[in-house]
Amino acid sequence: MNSDVTSLPFGPLGRSAFHICVDMQRIFLEPGPWFGPPGLEIIPNICALADHAADRVLFTRFITAQDADHAKGAWQRYYRHWDAVTQQKAGSEILRLHSDLARRARAENVYDKITHDAFDNPAFGMRLAEEGATTVVLSGVETDVCVLATALSAVDLGYRVIIATDAVASSAPASHDACLAHVYPRFDQQVELALTADIIAQWSLSCPSS
Repeated sequence: MNSDVTSLPFGPLGRSAFHICVDMQRIFLEPGPWFGPPGLEIIPNICALADHAADRVLFTRFITAQDADHAKGAWQRYYRHWDAVTQQKAGSEILRLHSDLARRARAENVYDKITHDAFDNPAFGMRLAEEGATTVVLSGVETDVCVLATALSAVDLGYRVIIATDAVASSAPASHDACLAHVYPRFDQQVELALTADIIAQWSLSCPSS
């Protein structure tokens, strides 16, 4: 399916576009309960996007609860099930960005969240608004969880959303494929699917347009 995506249906990108790299952290990229090997395969494409627009990239991190008792509502059940990834058990180092992305990140462009959706961190949404962003290019993990949650919030907020199809991944390949083949295309007037190389080729940083 992805090989057919060769252009951006709604035109090129300019400086009002931001690249959002979602949750490319050690907890998802190293052996452990949440390890998703496909995430390692997309690192070169994410780095290419980040290097292309180095001043237009934001990184998010999913911060696990200290323990189940410190979580809210149904998240307590979630962390009782995933006790091994709580900070009490796994520590906080595992929440750091993968080293290849950490080298491209700065304190001021990393946003932590405790839910799937990046927009649940008010500072994240405020940063995009202050920068005059109109478009978000999404990469990272997981296609069917945090990338999806962030994409749907961006849609509701009126952003043009572009999924870099070869720069997103999931530990559940069938769910990843289903999102790209069936879920995202349901939002065909608000969500575009494109390959990393095509996004970069059509993203001019000297142009103010979206």
